[in-house]
Amino acid sequence: MRPIHRGKADRWRAGLEVAYYWHDADVLQVSVSASNGTFTGASFPYLSPGDLANFASILEGFPTTSSDVRELEFGAAGEEFAGGYAKLILSCRDRAGHAVAEITMESKDQSRLDTRWIAPVESAHFYAEVEPSAIDEFVKELRQLSGREEGSAWLAFRNVSS
Repeated sequence: MRPIHRGKADRWRAGLEVAYYWHDADVLQVSVSASNGTFTGASFPYLSPGDLANFASILEGFPTTSSDVRELEFGAAGEEFAGGYAKLILSCRDRAGHAVAEITMESKDQSRLDTRWIAPVESAHFYAEVEPSAIDEFVKELRQLSGREEGSAWLAFRNVSS
């Protein structure tokens, strides 16, 4: 797992990371963390086996036109679902095909389930610019992550806040 925090500058590394967490016969849990350099979020959504390979197929070749939009959903949104949720929408901000990522995340603090106080759902929603070559690399890493059941896939964002 790549460290997302950059340290002394007190800024975050801009990108989205999907990291293998654990699996059993029926479910896979991943860690999804993302930052645009200013806003940051993380969650531990549950996926079905094969979802990572399917996500890679959905994103492959983006963008094909300036109106191309691709969407991935990791886990399920809402308090009634365990693990957390992350949504990645890739679209183009202009006719030249400059790509933008929209990230929505929800995380549940399940570490306090044995206490009287249970933290509410926490959320983050932000945007970042992304290069098509970074998407191509992310697709490759998602496929590798799906096959290995270890490691992570990194989608680098253009860090406009650094």
